[in-house]
Amino acid sequence: MSQEIHQKLDDISKTICSLRDVGDSVFDKLYSKVSKLLVQVEIQKGLNEIARIIRDGSALPVRRINYNIKKLSDKNEACQIRWSGLRKLNCPQIIFSTMAFAGLASLADEQFEYLVENVPNYIEVQELPRDWIARDQIRKVIAGTPRRESTQPFLQRELYFALFNKGALNKWTRLPRSRVTIKSRFHF
Repeated sequence: MSQEIHQKLDDISKTICSLRDVGDSVFDKLYSKVSKLLVQVEIQKGLNEIARIIRDGSALPVRRINYNIKKLSDKNEACQIRWSGLRKLNCPQIIFSTMAFAGLASLADEQFEYLVENVPNYIEVQELPRDWIARDQIRKVIAGTPRRESTQPFLQRELYFALFNKGALNKWTRLPRSRVTIKSRFHF
């Protein structure tokens, strides 16, 4: 798959070189698209590393969880805006995101926005083990999460329920359905 992507990018590069007599707006649009792809590649690189570690069962970079939550839940207005955006995600998505990047507060705005918009889909297509969020390693770190006014809703709403009640895992993880099951629901 990566060779196919590289080939397509090479083809695009050749096509760009062959452009003639086009207006600046064409290059402006092209620049915008390429910039968005660069943001995606940078974020996917961080997400991919965490997905790989989870699948391997290796030690997770859990120290990043508390660091990111502590930093984002600070009184700083810019951090509060990001914390508010992150809290729109569910618990596994927040935990996954906080482990993927050492400093969510310092990510470029475009990168942070891409992360928040796309991490739900990314996690779903990665087919991670259902119980990855319930690892003792994560539980211990979450138990030490700073109790601040801005973190209380997060901790009360989802985290404690999920991490200390294994039945809650079904709320956040989906089992892939076979196509036969989906089709059979519509037979009359």
